Amino acid sequence: MKRTQAVWLLAGLAALGGSAASAAEMPERELGLLFGGGWADEDLVGGKDSEVNPLFGLRYGQRLNDSYNLFGDLVYGPYDGNRAGVGDADVTTLRGGLEWLFSKQQRYNWFLSGGLGLMNVDTDGSIDFTRPMASLGVGQAWEVGVNDAFRWEVRADQSFGNDDLPNAGLTNFQALLGYSWGLGAPLDSDGDGVANRIDQCPDTPKGAKVDVKGCPIDSDGDGVFDGLDKCPDTPAGVKVNPDGCPVDGDGDGIADYQDKCPTVPAPGTPDGCPPDSDGDGVIDANDACPTVPAPGTADGCPPKPVEAAPAKLTLEGVNFDNDSAKLLPESIVILDAAADTLKQWGEVKVEVSGYTDSVSSEEYNLDLSQRRAETVRAYLIDKGIAAERLTAKGYGEASPVADNDTAEGRAKNRRVELVPQQ
Repeated sequence: MKRTQAVWLLAGLAALGGSAASAAEMPERELGLLFGGGWADEDLVGGKDSEVNPLFGLRYGQRLNDSYNLFGDLVYGPYDGNRAGVGDADVTTLRGGLEWLFSKQQRYNWFLSGGLGLMNVDTDGSIDFTRPMASLGVGQAWEVGVNDAFRWEVRADQSFGNDDLPNAGLTNFQALLGYSWGLGAPLDSDGDGVANRIDQCPDTPKGAKVDVKGCPIDSDGDGVFDGLDKCPDTPAGVKVNPDGCPVDGDGDGIADYQDKCPTVPAPGTPDGCPPDSDGDGVIDANDACPTVPAPGTADGCPPKPVEAAPAKLTLEGVNFDNDSAKLLPESIVILDAAADTLKQWGEVKVEVSGYTDSVSSEEYNLDLSQRRAETVRAYLIDKGIAAERLTAKGYGEASPVADNDTAEGRAKNRRVELVPQQ
């Protein structure tokens, strides 16, 4: 084979390479066997330079980074020759160098190899030598099994500094097939125990259990993978937290799907609901009458019976400063009791009626009684009586209940009454 033909062959093979989004996973370190055929320079074998001779070899490879590998190989070949004074020749090459992965495919990589080494030639004649050499090659490496590789390569070896031959060197060509065994564990990027080559889920979270294809297992189907799931037997359809355990919104230790009161903490209870001894819907902790059913009430107690309102209630002892609507201190106790009474009357509307004695003018007394009635109304509202239940009305000196000619009678006429409005 002529040197120019080999150069064109190498260039053509390199041009076949393309690029791919994902690259084949080759062993990180490998040891392999090489077999093939070689063509020797006519300066060595004479007219038999086009004949193919068997080759045998060993190879070691190691990943350098994503684009380059280191390699070393030893190749031996017995060559038939008919050049006078030379005869047959045994050629052994030892080289080391780099492989550039210029095109990465899904199952294989294209590479260009370049290296330096030694070429040893041992002939039947008088020409025996060991000389430095350089080599250039192109080939492919294919994935095989879990961590092995198949390869082929075509290369040219050029020796230098041999004065016994024309052109001071030899150019030999080799076509090699090889099989390499990966040394050590195969690549497993996500650490799930399944080699990258057969891992169909290459981004499995750390700690998750996987199947033989490298995909995470989720036995209970809750979206949290086995190995990360702290509750791997969650019933189907149950909402879970990031740990894979059923959600417990109120934190009482009873999962929401089993908790009949999922928003009320009730630790230690069978159904997640606080005790309600009388079953009235008011839990015992808030039930002022825990043994008496009173559904619909705020405190769990039956409502107190509404006291029937009398025709009127005179607030005896409610007094004011002279000619004033300011309450005297002794009136406060009486008005507080009146507020409690009004609460017992339910929602009955009440008129606060004010009266005076006959001293002063009728117009003055009418105004004074109105002001006093309004003072009492304001006090009762402040004590919790709804404002819409109370009206204030001053009647002045009308409707006396005693004789205005005596001090005792006038005192009885100065009064405030609560009059229910039926």
